[in-house]
Amino acid sequence: MGAPPAYAELHCHSAYSLLDGASLPEALVARAVELGLSALALTDHDDMGGMVRFAQQARELGDFPAIPGLELTVVGIAGGPSSHLTLLARTLEGYRNLARLVTHARQQLPRGTPTVHRDVLAAHATGLLCLSGCARGEVPRRLAQGDHLGARRAAGWLRDCFGPAHFALEVQDHGLPEEAQLAGALIQLAGELDSPWVVTNNVHYAQPEQRVVHDVLTCLRTHTTVDTAGRRLRPNAEWHLKGPAAMAWRWRHDLRGVHASVALAAQCEVRLKQLVPQLPGVELPPGFKHPMDYLSHLTHMGAEQRWGAGLTAVHRAQLARELALIGQKGLAGYFLIMWEIVEHARQIEILVQGRGSAANSAVCYCLHVTEVDPDRMHLLFERFVSKERNEPPDIDVDFEHERREEVIQYIYKRYGRDRAALAATLVCYRPRSAIRDVGKALGLSADVTDLLAKSMAWW
Repeated sequence: MGAPPAYAELHCHSAYSLLDGASLPEALVARAVELGLSALALTDHDDMGGMVRFAQQARELGDFPAIPGLELTVVGIAGGPSSHLTLLARTLEGYRNLARLVTHARQQLPRGTPTVHRDVLAAHATGLLCLSGCARGEVPRRLAQGDHLGARRAAGWLRDCFGPAHFALEVQDHGLPEEAQLAGALIQLAGELDSPWVVTNNVHYAQPEQRVVHDVLTCLRTHTTVDTAGRRLRPNAEWHLKGPAAMAWRWRHDLRGVHASVALAAQCEVRLKQLVPQLPGVELPPGFKHPMDYLSHLTHMGAEQRWGAGLTAVHRAQLARELALIGQKGLAGYFLIMWEIVEHARQIEILVQGRGSAANSAVCYCLHVTEVDPDRMHLLFERFVSKERNEPPDIDVDFEHERREEVIQYIYKRYGRDRAALAATLVCYRPRSAIRDVGKALGLSADVTDLLAKSMAWW
């Protein structure tokens, strides 16, 4: 036998599909490289939190093709209830639309129920590749119910929404008879619509042995135990990441869907390293035409206040050097935004203090963002901004906690809720918390679980 055909996995969940994915993004990318996949798409449930880790690991492993994606919950496709849809970013605009769809899905809705209406989806279809989704997608669900006409209408709407070249019927086979029957119906529908069909494995973990972890997560998500979960648990360990040989063997009777995975992956050329953050525009007072002019003006005014008669040629040279580098890197707007926020806090008498590497900057000191004189303390500006670091500086600012909400609301009002956001942190398992949750899934009593957890040293 010759070498198996190439294969790209276009439907994969990481641990950022909370209580569903059982592998971290890094593990999935490493396994994809090990298996020799042509590409891997990360498609977490209504979430893009793992995208940076996914892309970083791909870069570290030789720029492996890492495709940004999403499994989105959509309501109203062909008049049906909420359903899943697999979306992949083809272009930069497509990536932006993924982010916009996640934002729409989570705004103005109760926590835990992210959903978008099909009209919102249609308004953000540019630059995206659409697959019809898993068994919970509108098209496969209608086929499973025997509603062939409804499935055809739903698939036709998706094809028209994204364009014939950017839509495919998604087909899966995990060794289940009902999936094999559904796959046949999906392939038949693809022929009727003259649309491609593509094989995916709806991956939920990197290695087969991680099925037990997925079972535990399923029990926690459904508030059951391993003994009582029943059909909520997947019947086998086939939802792991598979290589070209395994997928070719599974689909040996018809390899068109395997070949299509590589062709569709080739459409998705966008990578996270291409993204360049765009800051909100800065309103300049009369007499200033460029943000750099205004920043220089504020800096020199601040220098007079900070050093007064002690302002020396050394100070002026340092400010000139810093401002030149800030201008070269196009960071004037960033500094002005930070100054504006800090200045507002001071005007309404909220305690504010800049900290971290920003204290190494004489410009930050003169803008009253920080309170440490870097010249007096002999601090090195290059720890904050340098020619060699191709990334924006990080200005950390603390506000008194009792009035922090006032600053947050000012930022939302000043820049708009479509241009400002709170950064979220994801709580990770530690040994003790993991033991307690595994104990719940196994149905152990609270006292036994607590005893086991406390037997673990804190480190």
